[in-house]
Amino acid sequence: MAKEHTEGAAAARALAARLPGWTVWYGEHTRRFWALSRTKGRSGASHAEAATAEELERMVRRIEDGVPAQASSEREAPTREAPRATPAPAAAEPEPRREPARPAGAVTAAS
Repeated sequence: MAKEHTEGAAAARALAARLPGWTVWYGEHTRRFWALSRTKGRSGASHAEAATAEELERMVRRIEDGVPAQASSEREAPTREAPRATPAPAAAEPEPRREPARPAGAVTAAS
């Protein structure tokens, strides 16, 4: 694992040299490459993450070109089912009003 981290960190440093204006790093625990823009891109995206340095560079270039981050990640990300919306609970009807229980044989004002 140390070798993988060393190689990932070296790849991130090389990528950072090619991407001025971006902070780039390799996550030791996530084993993924990350980039954080120092300025807001035309597409509004400010960060990206990918499995490889090459993929991260493609994503950053798209962000810099103004391609929305979601559009670029949809082409590269594995297809997954969108989360289903939870339906809003139906408005509960009020409980009918109930009179308190009376002991058997109790006298009421109506009797």
